[in-house]
Amino acid sequence: MIKLNSYGKINLFLDIKGKLHNGYHIINTVMQSIDIYDEIILAPINDNKIIIECSDLSIPINEKNTCYKAALILKKNYGINSGIHIYISKKIPAGAGMAGGSSNAAAVIRGLNVMWKLNLSEDEMSGIGAQIGADVPFCLVGGTCFAEGLGDKITEIDDFVWNNILIVKPEFSISTAYVYQNTAPGYYNSYASNDILKYISSHNYENAARCVSNTMERVVEKFHPEINDIKKLMIDNGAVSSIMTGSGSAVFALFKDNDSLNKAYLIAKKIYPSTFKSKTCKYGVKFID
Repeated sequence: MIKLNSYGKINLFLDIKGKLHNGYHIINTVMQSIDIYDEIILAPINDNKIIIECSDLSIPINEKNTCYKAALILKKNYGINSGIHIYISKKIPAGAGMAGGSSNAAAVIRGLNVMWKLNLSEDEMSGIGAQIGADVPFCLVGGTCFAEGLGDKITEIDDFVWNNILIVKPEFSISTAYVYQNTAPGYYNSYASNDILKYISSHNYENAARCVSNTMERVVEKFHPEINDIKKLMIDNGAVSSIMTGSGSAVFALFKDNDSLNKAYLIAKKIYPSTFKSKTCKYGVKFID
């Protein structure tokens, strides 16, 4: 049996560069792992099946599940005749833009690489991950990364370190495809002159925090003005900055100190039950003894 933690992420920066003929969008984004994680338990079984079990009953446990997809690709590609039981203990909220499903798939790829003695390279695992979702290659690496292309071309950069992060997941969830479909060309290259990479590389985290930006929140706010309400709540209660992560619907805020974080947490928690304290971390996936 193998246990792993699969960590969620936030997008410190996300800008859409353009659209390809196949409908996919080219993006630039800074992705950051955070210390909210799901636990994945991999256990071999006697027959040749892939069985998924999850603590969150709203998560599909069939071939639509990212963990199922990851295990199936590995079985087919490498002629594995063993069965696997995958248990997912969920803490990362679904439909939040926090890469919960992607990090789960990354954990399965890393875990089965060990369990089935596949000896896959980082590039090989990343290639498998990209078949499942654009965020999976990042989740295999974790920490602080700059991502280009569809979000699957990953470059590790200097760590962004921030210990007081508040995350609010409103009751509604967002389809990533729907957000992209409603992103007009007028929104492209909204933040081409952003200095966040410069500030991260010089370890000027407070200035980096003031540069957080996300093109997609402008789209989502039109359909869900509540996103703007959450950001305002964060800023009004002392946040340095606050934006939506990914395609939503979660909103995060960066606070200077623990006192202001706790004050905002108590206020937000009364309105939004799915409110979490977190901090940055250096892991996408971590093996647990």
